[in-house]
Amino acid sequence: MGRYKIVSKGVFERTSKFEERLNQMAAEGWRVVSSSTESGVIYVIMERDR
Repeated sequence: MGRYKIVSKGVFERTSKFEERLNQMAAEGWRVVSSSTESGVIYVIMERDR
């Protein structure tokens, strides 16, 4: 069973900064499981093996 995190990009956060954050998490072993948007906010569910 893995560990999960919900990562969100706020309306005022630069897209490039959000991408850097996701890439850093990927380098730490996290992978994207799902993503969605609501009212201009992007939500990404990340998973990593324990």
